[in-house]
Amino acid sequence: MEEKRRVGILGGTFDPIHNAHLQLGREARKAFGLDAIWFMPTGNSYFKTRQGRRVTDAADRAAMVRLAVAGEPGFCCSEREIRRRGETYTADTLEELAAAYPDTEFYFIVGADTIHGMDTWYKPASIFRNAVILAANRNQQVPEDALHRDMERLRQLYGARIRQLNFRSSVSSSEIRRRLEEGTTEGIPVPEPVLAYIREKNLYRKEEKA
Repeated sequence: MEEKRRVGILGGTFDPIHNAHLQLGREARKAFGLDAIWFMPTGNSYFKTRQGRRVTDAADRAAMVRLAVAGEPGFCCSEREIRRRGETYTADTLEELAAAYPDTEFYFIVGADTIHGMDTWYKPASIFRNAVILAANRNQQVPEDALHRDMERLRQLYGARIRQLNFRSSVSSSEIRRRLEEGTTEGIPVPEPVLAYIREKNLYRKEEKA
C-alpha cells in the first residue's frame, strides 16, 4: 500500500504573519517528516469576532502570507478558509480536505495552550478523526504534566492522535501590531517582503484623529 502524503496545516489570523510562524512550519516539517506545510489564513474567525478585536482584511493577510512563504521549500498559502462565507470552523475545513485529498494525511498544528479546551470546539470528534494534532508548546508555556494529561484525556474521549512539538520563540503578534501602530517598522520580526507590503499599504497605523 502506497504511503500517504503528509501535509501540515498551520492556520491562524496571521495578522501579520511573522518569523516565528515560519520557524514553527520548518520545525514541524522536519520533526514529523511532512511533505508540505499549508499556511491557511482564517476568514471570519468566530473566536476573534467574539473577542471584539478588529482583524485586518483577509485579502491583505493572505497577500502577506503568500509573500512570506514564496521560495520556501514545501510551503504554500491556502485561501480555502478566507473564501468560505460565514464563520470559519476547523472541523468544516478538515472535513473538506479529507474528502478532497483522500491520499493525504493531515497534521493540524495548534498552540499547546489550546489542547485543554479542544473538546469544546465545534465537532471535536470530526477534528480528531480527520487530522493528527501537533501541539506546539512554545517556550514550554504549558507544563509537561498538564499537557500530557489533556492529551491523554482527548485520546480516551475521541481516539485523538496528538503529538507534541517544542520550540522557542519570543515573537508576539500583538507586540508587532503595537509597534507598527506607533509607526515603528525597523527591526520588526517579519519577512522583508511582508514589511514592504505593510509599508506600502500603510497597515496597522493608528488613524489620525481630526
